[in-house]
Amino acid sequence: MANKQGSALSVFLITAILILSAPIVLSETSSSCSNLYCVSNPSHSITTLNVSYPHAKCFCVQDGVYTQVLDDVPEANGEIIHALDGWVLPGIIESHGHILQYGEMLESVSLYDADSMEEVRRRIVEFLDKHRGEGYGTREKWVRGIGWDQKFFGGIMPTAKELVVDPILSNLYIMLDLVDVHCVLTSQKVLDLLPNPLPKAPPGGVVVTEPGPGVFCDNAMDAIIYPIAPKPDVARKTRWFKTAMAELNKVGIIGAGDAGMRPEDVVILEDMAGKGQLSLRINVMLECAERNTYCPEEIKDLTLLERPRGISGSMLILGGVKLFADGALGSWGAALLAPYSDKPETSGTMLINETELTPVVSKWFKAGFQVNVHAIGDRANRAAIDAFEEVLGPNCNGCNDEKRLRIEHAQIIHPKDQFRLARLGIIPSIQPTHATSDMAYALDRLGSSRLKESAYRMATLFPPPNYRTAYPGPVLGSDFPVEPPNPFHGMFAAVARLSPVSLDSPAGKGGWYPQEKLSIEQALKGFTTNGAYGWFKEQEMGKIQVGMLADWVVIDRDIFADESGMSLVDIQVKETWVGGRRVYDSQGRDTILEGANDLAERINSWLLWLRYHTNGKRWWMARVGEEKSEL
Repeated sequence: MANKQGSALSVFLITAILILSAPIVLSETSSSCSNLYCVSNPSHSITTLNVSYPHAKCFCVQDGVYTQVLDDVPEANGEIIHALDGWVLPGIIESHGHILQYGEMLESVSLYDADSMEEVRRRIVEFLDKHRGEGYGTREKWVRGIGWDQKFFGGIMPTAKELVVDPILSNLYIMLDLVDVHCVLTSQKVLDLLPNPLPKAPPGGVVVTEPGPGVFCDNAMDAIIYPIAPKPDVARKTRWFKTAMAELNKVGIIGAGDAGMRPEDVVILEDMAGKGQLSLRINVMLECAERNTYCPEEIKDLTLLERPRGISGSMLILGGVKLFADGALGSWGAALLAPYSDKPETSGTMLINETELTPVVSKWFKAGFQVNVHAIGDRANRAAIDAFEEVLGPNCNGCNDEKRLRIEHAQIIHPKDQFRLARLGIIPSIQPTHATSDMAYALDRLGSSRLKESAYRMATLFPPPNYRTAYPGPVLGSDFPVEPPNPFHGMFAAVARLSPVSLDSPAGKGGWYPQEKLSIEQALKGFTTNGAYGWFKEQEMGKIQVGMLADWVVIDRDIFADESGMSLVDIQVKETWVGGRRVYDSQGRDTILEGANDLAERINSWLLWLRYHTNGKRWWMARVGEEKSEL
């Protein structure tokens, strides 16, 4: 038996030597596929999201597009098979985030879950120590941070005075974003740049003075603080874009909707796209220098206006315009139809009143732009739906398919307005982890009745099965950097209705309002096919299908194996591919382009084909087994 095993091994070695000097010919009968990708294990599969063939084993890519999708490893003619070591999904589309701000955050102080102002100060000092000598805290380079949450401070807003308790921080310029980025906490050095007494808040803004000054919210940030803050140069912004894209690729994201970008920053992206420096498809929602206005002069020179459906192979796409109806729930800024349950003296803040919102929406709509309105509270959502109904027409039944007007966040919607939303076909852009983050205080803010009937809908926003409509359901995202960008955590929050951090909810392990749970398939579509629909790209993206852009992600497990969705939170991304180009590899291998053709790939191709054609075993294993059976 030993001699026969040695003979088998000899055959293998001789064959391997032949591979070194000759191309592999698997068969002389099949059609050519110069860039063939197959899952490396027969037990793995490719989820296509194409109803005609939901699963596959291989696909071919040419010029960044899928040219074939195959249910088995073909017998090929001189082809290289690129092994995909895991389960394959269509590339993830993150429908709502802030790329430049995320890049900046990655170079800032992380204050998430800081449970006291003492901890906030400690993290700032730690950051300064790490970046000693880099000029942080000067007038030209403020210390920036994000993630503080007043819920850890007894619901009371912090003050500038609390920052100067530590002498190391007393003479520094500091600006720290609230976790929902709708307020900033500033240091005394920043306040010293302002008139005394402090300016009054503009409409739609709040200047917090109790228990002391330091916090500015919504339009007060824009009007009072941002004009005096240092402006980063193009080189720094370019670095932030690149850093952010690399981090997003790591979690399987192949495309992100940037929910509000100034024209001067879009110009930077246009230049990067022209140089082939984008590793992420970016769908840009334009934002005017003065929020909630119509600014055709500011945007008239953008290249994207000439090619709105995409430049550089759809790496940069025009996603319309971003407007803001209200603030956020955590800072009592979401505009409600009735007062807050835990702060009855206020009903939140409209950043633009109803009589002004409709005309602005109408101007952008008539100019041919997709309009995306930030709306969290039920008053703000009603205002957005009113404005959309005005431009779509009172007889509209699903007619929004042509314009794809969207509500960003759509968190609290009165039941009557939920019906109107569905009738018009308005797209809700939902961030599932907002629900699981807000659930800690949502009951206090809204009360049980409003929370149960109006808030954090997900399942009810999908059309009923077999209902004939172009609208596919909500588009999903994270709102990074407000929430971490991991889309599988977002899917977990949508499917389990539990926090991806604590794996729990105020209602227990069964989930928070479990009637709103999504299926795994719904959650995946929210981050793929639905996202593509929200970008007018459903014929180009979101599926692994012939003729579509070759964007995919390789993960370490079967996403559908655990119907409870609990395993979603542990998914690890192994590879991310955009347009046939590998932009992330967990093993640290260099980025490769489609058509890579080296010796290792040829050997792996041969072994992969043999594995499939010997019932999952490598051929010499199968041969040894046969010899044992002969004895």
